[in-house]
Amino acid sequence: PRAASAVVATRRMSLSFLSKKSWHVANVSNVEKVWLAEQKLEQEKKKLEEYTHTLKEERQKEELLRLQQEQGLVAPRKERVDFLYEQQETAASAYLLGKPVELKPEDHDIKKVEHLPGSNFLNGQNNLSSSHNEEFNKMNNDPLVMMRAKEQEALKRILDNPLKMKQIRGAAAAAHY
Repeated sequence: PRAASAVVATRRMSLSFLSKKSWHVANVSNVEKVWLAEQKLEQEKKKLEEYTHTLKEERQKEELLRLQQEQGLVAPRKERVDFLYEQQETAASAYLLGKPVELKPEDHDIKKVEHLPGSNFLNGQNNLSSSHNEEFNKMNNDPLVMMRAKEQEALKRILDNPLKMKQIRGAAAAAHY
């Protein structure tokens, strides 16, 4: 009896490593992959149901409009492509249900302050400066760089003026003695 239980325990121990293999169905990562795939499939089904529901609603509206036009309640409309240029308004209830809200570029805060001084240093995609000319803008629009350039120009003017240099050398020699 003891030998038989030892053989069974040995078999269990010898096969216990299988659940750690990457191809085993009981592996945690494989179970997670299956669960994620199932969740994705459920989301796709939900999207498809929502799409078919909106499509049915649109067809019903078109049918009602056609019936109203036949009855003479509504003036017939010409087929146009205006719907391509119409933007859907996201209702507050849709926002609260988690639908994404697309902001118009002119509503962004960066767009509002883009024309103000110092806006060249703003980060963002709506900024007038791009990564290609950012260094150029910093070198030409940075106040500290401008002050340093003016200091260099003043120093060059002094060094190029022989009378001023003679006066400075005389003052330096007098201070040295």
